[in-house]
Amino acid sequence: MYQRFREQLSEFPVVTLQDIKITFPDFDTKNLVNWQKKGYLVKLRNGFYVFRETDIDEYLLYKIANKIYEPSYISLESALSFYGIIPEAVFIMQSVSTRKTKCFETPVGVFNFRTIKHSLYFGYRLISKNGYTFRFASREKAVLDFLYLRPDIKDYAGIEALRWNREELQKLKIEKLCEYLTLYSSATLNEKINLLINYIHD
Repeated sequence: MYQRFREQLSEFPVVTLQDIKITFPDFDTKNLVNWQKKGYLVKLRNGFYVFRETDIDEYLLYKIANKIYEPSYISLESALSFYGIIPEAVFIMQSVSTRKTKCFETPVGVFNFRTIKHSLYFGYRLISKNGYTFRFASREKAVLDFLYLRPDIKDYAGIEALRWNREELQKLKIEKLCEYLTLYSSATLNEKINLLINYIHD
């Protein structure tokens, strides 16, 4: 049974219970428990699995994050690190979602989701890497999401303390940044972006 299961679902980077039920309508979910015990499958959260032999790289982690909590897209520190704005590596996969804030600790990594309003769920694009396609914030949206969700950053010293890479920040499209900024309708965020622009050109 497992061999047929593996053959039928091998193209799925993340296997969901829904995928299984569509492919095998009479599937006994007890098999999933047994196959986990035997080391064939790794459970990410209820209803989401990867095959044990799957090579887990950064791009698959992005895909997993998108899949295990929808709707969501990669943003915040994870996106800022990807773009080189944050100099150090980020070990928790950070996303934003219109659903409630949630954190999943899994055998392949920790996935954190921060809540944003439905009206702010935009500014991401589809990126395809290593055979995986995932939703990922643009540079501009990742910066805005981060500063919007950090009430502790209030002044120039707070911006400076982030130690963001000025060279990479100069790649921001200021027109797009300001266009997105208006949709937040936040005077506080406006001030933070003004401080950030001063930091970039300081």
